[in-house]
Amino acid sequence: MARRGGKSRIIDPAGRRRLTRSEKVGIGSVVTLVGVGVLGLVAGLLLDRMLNFDSALDVGGEWDEGGGVDTRWQ
Repeated sequence: MARRGGKSRIIDPAGRRRLTRSEKVGIGSVVTLVGVGVLGLVAGLLLDRMLNFDSALDVGGEWDEGGGVDTRWQ
């Protein structure tokens, strides 16, 4: 029987093939990307709940004779 790829695979005592270094790095990369994505989603949700972005544009106060944000860009 011919071998594929020329590499021998390491089999543990339970008969399962162990992961190669490249496979472990690939799995670690995917886990890291998913973790960073989840962390960004949680941070975004927290910021959205904590901040009211409707009034964020009006932080400087009323400088246009009482028109507010709605009339600044007309």
